[in-house]
Amino acid sequence: MEKLDQLIPPRPFTHVSSTTSTTHSKATLLSPQDTYCRGDQLDVLLEVRDHLGRRKEYGGDFLRARMSSPALMAGASGKVTDFNNGTYLVSFTLFWEGQVSLPLLLIHPSEGMSALWRARNQGYDRVIFTGQFARGTSHVNTDCALVLNSSAELCTWIPVTKNSTFQPQHILCEALNDMTTRNGEISYLTVKEEAFFHS
Repeated sequence: MEKLDQLIPPRPFTHVSSTTSTTHSKATLLSPQDTYCRGDQLDVLLEVRDHLGRRKEYGGDFLRARMSSPALMAGASGKVTDFNNGTYLVSFTLFWEGQVSLPLLLIHPSEGMSALWRARNQGYDRVIFTGQFARGTSHVNTDCALVLNSSAELCTWIPVTKNSTFQPQHILCEALNDMTTRNGEISYLTVKEEAFFHS
């Protein structure tokens, strides 16, 4: 998780005008040639700008790069390299002959990715589950959570070692056979972030 935290640094969302704009961003074909051969690599330099036309000085945008030839019903993904300075290298391997289109799709700007990552990592202490333990014909329900503040003996729910449950008396942890939640929808996005994702 720490590596992911470093890959998705905090980028405060202030206004939509400061987020990445596909209209103002610029894609440049590097080392263009008159013809290419199957197996060649095609590189595109993407310089992203915000909605006011200002060059972005950091990366973190979620981009999807595709290469397609609808006539051949062929498609492949491109590799996106983030230089963390507002520029990206998008590389495609030319797998077939003929014309190709190279759509670059902005899934979320870096500010949106940062907001989603922050929201995803909040509230584990508020998510409550009910675990059902079974032993023979007896069933015991007990509160379970991703984060528990308890001095009671706990079971660890593998494979994620942070996930724990209360261990009912006289029943083994292995007897856990069902898990349900009673939480409703909770959002950890700010009002501005919510509006941005719904615009």
